Amino acid sequence: MITEIITTGTELLLGEIDNENSRYLAELMNEHGFTVAFMTTVGDNPERMRAAFATALSRADLVITSGGLGSTQGDITKKIGAEVLGLPYVLFPEEAVRLAAYYKEKGRPYLPSLSRQAWFAEGAELLRNEAGSASGCLLSHHGKLLVHLPGPPFEMKRMAEKHMLPSLKKRLGEMGTIRSMILPIPGRTEAEIEEIIMDLILAQENPTIALLARPGYIALRVTAKAETAEAAYALMSPLVTELRKRLPVADYHIEQHVREDLVALLEKTHLSISAAESCTGGLIGKLMTDLPGSSAYFKGSAVTYWNEAKENVLGVSSETLSRYTAVSGETAKEMAEGSRRLYASDIAVSTTGYAGPGRGERGEPSGTVFLAVSSAYGTEVYEEHFLGSRKSVRYAAAEKAMYYVMEYIRKRMGK
Repeated sequence: MITEIITTGTELLLGEIDNENSRYLAELMNEHGFTVAFMTTVGDNPERMRAAFATALSRADLVITSGGLGSTQGDITKKIGAEVLGLPYVLFPEEAVRLAAYYKEKGRPYLPSLSRQAWFAEGAELLRNEAGSASGCLLSHHGKLLVHLPGPPFEMKRMAEKHMLPSLKKRLGEMGTIRSMILPIPGRTEAEIEEIIMDLILAQENPTIALLARPGYIALRVTAKAETAEAAYALMSPLVTELRKRLPVADYHIEQHVREDLVALLEKTHLSISAAESCTGGLIGKLMTDLPGSSAYFKGSAVTYWNEAKENVLGVSSETLSRYTAVSGETAKEMAEGSRRLYASDIAVSTTGYAGPGRGERGEPSGTVFLAVSSAYGTEVYEEHFLGSRKSVRYAAAEKAMYYVMEYIRKRMGK
């Protein structure tokens, strides 16, 4: 089923907030077999929103909107949807009663403007909001489906998963699933990779291949559609095997983000972790603490950009820095060991390198990064050479550091 996702709100067009709803809905709908073919963002302007809805309904079977369900003058999504479908826009008395009770329970007055949340296109199926006040809705008209979801991500996600999807599956049946595998190809350019696999690209049907520019490296996305996840992966398996024969596919970042895999492993093994960061500038700490509950396993990160900080905070010896420089395997080793002592963590990871632009003290190219992982079982040191901008190198180094921690736990610690 061809699907279009429309996010509404002028704040999105001004860049004031991230558009995480589009990404989430695209992942969710593809996982459940819907083909997301279009994404649109439109501001709170009636004419432009009307045009966006009309265009979407002309080319997609299912249109999902998020945002604009509240009680202000700018919350016009449901009304515009009704107009485009040619349906009366009416008050749902039962919803008005529910809203009055909701605000009374919250100890807040039920202002007249709040009743806007009780208006819907005639015949709408309401979708309960378990995390807020404004209900969403699903409309079926002339073979088209239009869904309105709230804008706040937490409200939208719960409504989409618990109410929208079950309703769609009840109407349409199971749609199968679309699954992907991400295969990182470090050290190769897009042009080089395409040249090597051009015959596979030209012959693709199901599964398909796409090249992706990731921070610090190029990756291939292999995607298949099937009745079940297992069947989709079975379809991808021969192609992935062939790609591995032709290209230096890295063993990290397969299917999901390595961070989520690492966190799951830390939670399972009850291990604590800390970091010592130079070139990544605290990025590992940020990525780890972006997830809720991170205090259960993440103890802290020492950002030691300055050599004196490496000495004073982490205990890196001045002799090591003088003899090998700050960007070296020897320094990375002492940084990781110092972080483990400083935070009394079970395991520690370090990064030191040249994110660019320019070369290092000894002519090392931009993107040269040394990483180390340390525990009571010993310290492992790694050398990497990433491609791309300064930002890309930093993100690639942080991600690879987390991958090395995961591999270290599995191989060295037997977890």
